[in-house]
Parts: sequence; C-alpha cells; structure tokens
Amino acid sequence: MAEESRDQLHRQQRAVKVLEQLLGRVANEKLPVISWSIAGSASQPALIGRCDAESAADRRNDFEAWREALAATALPDETDGDGRTRLRASVEDTFQAITVVLVADV
Repeated sequence: MAEESRDQLHRQQRAVKVLEQLLGRVANEKLPVISWSIAGSASQPALIGRCDAESAADRRNDFEAWREALAATALPDETDGDGRTRLRASVEDTFQAITVVLVADV
C-alpha cells in the first residue's frame, strides 16, 4: 500500500472515532439526527455533517443545535444561483486531528 493511501486510511479511521463520539452525544444531549460522511480525499474535510431535514427552518435549527454543541466556528454563508443559502461551520478535533464541518442548505 502506498504511503499516501495509508495516510488516507488512517485519517478515515480517526474520523470514524470522532463520528462514534458525536453519535453518542445525540441521545445524551438531545441533538437532532443529521447525515454524516467521511471524506476519502485529503483535499476535503475529514468529517462532514449535513443537516438535511425536510424544511429549511428545521435544517437551520438542526445546524444551530450542532454548531452550538460542537462550539464550531461559523464560516461565511454561501449563496447559489437559485438564491439558496448554505450555512457552514467548522471545528477541529485536536485529539484526533480531524476537521469537522457542518453544512445546511436553507
């Protein structure tokens, strides 16, 4: 296995550990269930939480609940050509050296 592939694998394994901890917080802290993905590429954040509730208001509320729970830093909003706004926030898990990004399209 190439060194780069090994590094990506270890990064994904660390992201799984962080995700396991985050999922454990859902019940204890009454956080909303959101979708999570682990990146395969080093050019992307290792762990992405996507707030994908039915309504824009619920997506915004879910985003804010997770942002506050993780003490994540809000990033500048993005607006697409259809006028939808993408909320983004980021936090670094310093123990596992993993960046966690939260996203919600509202």
